[in-house]
Amino acid sequence: MVTPADRLQLLYDLAREVATFTDLDSVLRYATRRTREVLGAEGCSVLLLDGSRRTLYFPVASQAESGAASDASLEQVSFPADKGIAGWVLQHDQATQVDDVASDPRFYSAVDRQVGSRTRALLCAPLRSRSGNIGVVEVVNPLSGRFTADDLALLQAMAADIAVACEKGRLYDVLRRETFTLRQACMGAGLVLLVLAALFVAGGAYVHLARALPLGELPRRPAVMTGAVLLAVAAALIAIARGWLLAPQTPPRPGGA
Repeated sequence: MVTPADRLQLLYDLAREVATFTDLDSVLRYATRRTREVLGAEGCSVLLLDGSRRTLYFPVASQAESGAASDASLEQVSFPADKGIAGWVLQHDQATQVDDVASDPRFYSAVDRQVGSRTRALLCAPLRSRSGNIGVVEVVNPLSGRFTADDLALLQAMAADIAVACEKGRLYDVLRRETFTLRQACMGAGLVLLVLAALFVAGGAYVHLARALPLGELPRRPAVMTGAVLLAVAAALIAIARGWLLAPQTPPRPGGA
């Protein structure tokens, strides 16, 4: 039997995961698995909004052995973001409990048909962010009895942490892309400066030797000195691009993921 202490422990564990995670997929899988276990349900899924296609899709899903749908089959499904109870929750920003989906006109049965499952009852809560709702989290089919108002309250609390994790994951993705672009730019600029440095040094040496000047004066030639500076800058840019300088510090992995 699940106690209030179990529910509080779940919220604490998830908050810790969100604060320290390095892999969004792992923390979402942890959250859906533990939520399903604590609420005693057949399945728990996160559905995220694809803004460009206006669809909801399942990045992760956790199903009990008694559930008909497999995690893999759900993760291949998407449907219009204005369909189903999930779509209604997303648009109305309101969590809901449905004890008999067959009698609810909002229910979208196409997902069940596609994955070969049967949804009887569900809880659904929005994933809220500063820019608006980014998806929902859904729990389906209690293994015994029925869902309660306390179950819905717990899911709403979980949804807040899951939404934070998704937002952090998206920000990390943007940062990684920008870092990659910056490193590519540094590499390109470094290679250009490397070529220029070689040209300056070669040109300065050619002129110096053509004038039959002492070799000891060669390093003091303006062209050679300019080439040396360009070479140093090129080396620094290439080192940054390769990660030899300013290497990012990797935070510790979440303990429970």
